[in-house]
Amino acid sequence: MCVALLTVALLLFYFFNAFGKKDGGYVQVKRDDKIIATYPLDKDGVYELNSFYGSNTLVIKNGVAYISESTCSDHLCEDMGKISKKGEMIICLPNGLFISVIGGEGAEYDAVVQ
Repeated sequence: MCVALLTVALLLFYFFNAFGKKDGGYVQVKRDDKIIATYPLDKDGVYELNSFYGSNTLVIKNGVAYISESTCSDHLCEDMGKISKKGEMIICLPNGLFISVIGGEGAEYDAVVQ
């Protein structure tokens, strides 16, 4: 009985994680609660995100985004993996950087830096 319940729970968990999230269209970059850039996920690019706190290299390739390099002390943001689904995030607390996937209808505009 317990094995059956555990199996059903694992299958439901897998189903909702695999099929519950929709593909995103853009990556939004925030620092200090301000949007500093928005990049489309359907255009490959490498972006240097520099500030007083440090720098991060954001890579967008084949519809996914990830941090390839960072000057932060713990480098956890580099280990957060690739994101492409709406709501997924990469966070670099030492550099005050928050990167999240938004939208879902494909990119309608080029990078916007504010």
